[in-house]
Amino acid sequence: MESAKIYRKFSNEYSGEGLRRKRYEVCRDAHTDQEEVITAVCLKEHLNIYAEAALDDLGRELISVGEIEDVLLWNRTEQGEWWYWVNKPVRHPQTGGEIHHCCSDLPIAFHGYKEAFWLHKLEVEFYIRMDELPDEVTKNWNDHLWRNDEITNQYFERVRIAMNAASTSIR
Repeated sequence: MESAKIYRKFSNEYSGEGLRRKRYEVCRDAHTDQEEVITAVCLKEHLNIYAEAALDDLGRELISVGEIEDVLLWNRTEQGEWWYWVNKPVRHPQTGGEIHHCCSDLPIAFHGYKEAFWLHKLEVEFYIRMDELPDEVTKNWNDHLWRNDEITNQYFERVRIAMNAASTSIR
């Protein structure tokens, strides 16, 4: 694979050309919060692939950069431009619609979850109804509630409905 050859050549040193350019503009191996940006730079430099925003038809992101219970509160219209919205399109590239909210009802990924417990809880929220699980599975879950519980649970319900509709239309 062409990409494997490129990754094997990576240096995780920040030197040479990188000294003249910002660290996130250099294709390299790095432990950083800019991994998506660096991957996009590498794809462009080595494979002539240009990264685009992963948006649904309404301009909402398919990949969340933070924990969902926080990201759901981010709203461009109400809060104005701040770091999350910097360099993001104001209008959807294909539809021209304004982009106000963060998250698609058919998400692909969420960042920010390091503990297996929270990943399992997300899986259950999306694919299994909490009230369908046996008590021994959920007995400690009340100690681990979502921040912004009402908004987060409303979002989970929208996702379940959208996933159900999507799977029905495929059949």
